[in-house]
Amino acid sequence: MKQQAIKAALMLTVILTATVALAKPQVTIAIQTGKEVVTLQNGQKTTKKIAATNATPGEILFYTLTYANTGDESATNAVVDNPIPAGTVYLPGSATGQGADISFSIDDGKTFKKPSLLTYEVKLPTGKLDQRIASPEEYTHIRWTIKTIPSKGSGKLGFQVKVK
Repeated sequence: MKQQAIKAALMLTVILTATVALAKPQVTIAIQTGKEVVTLQNGQKTTKKIAATNATPGEILFYTLTYANTGDESATNAVVDNPIPAGTVYLPGSATGQGADISFSIDDGKTFKKPSLLTYEVKLPTGKLDQRIASPEEYTHIRWTIKTIPSKGSGKLGFQVKVK
């Protein structure tokens, strides 16, 4: 996966709602993609994180989204939507974000729910409809809803994927 594909897959949406009609929150987001590499130094294995400029099947990629509110008012219910990059699979339980409510989509970002509520219907050979819980391989997007980002406040969100 080339660096352009990694960056293109990370297009995201930020929606902000201010607590006061004239409030001026200004939230920016920076994205970093990394991976771990294992090297041998003096006969010992060393693991370190490096920037991911390319990826091969089976590799785990780490995405870190750093946000900051440089505005003069708090941002409330800030929503960050991020697609799961094409050619990858979300790793269950890897989404992080202190103070954020995390939900997922299986319909290209149209609806978001907690993993246990992400369901779809399958028509069985008998004609009966069976409701199933979506697996992480079916997730298309991640959403973080951050309750409050104070003026001059910042934080980090993250998730991991495995390259197909």
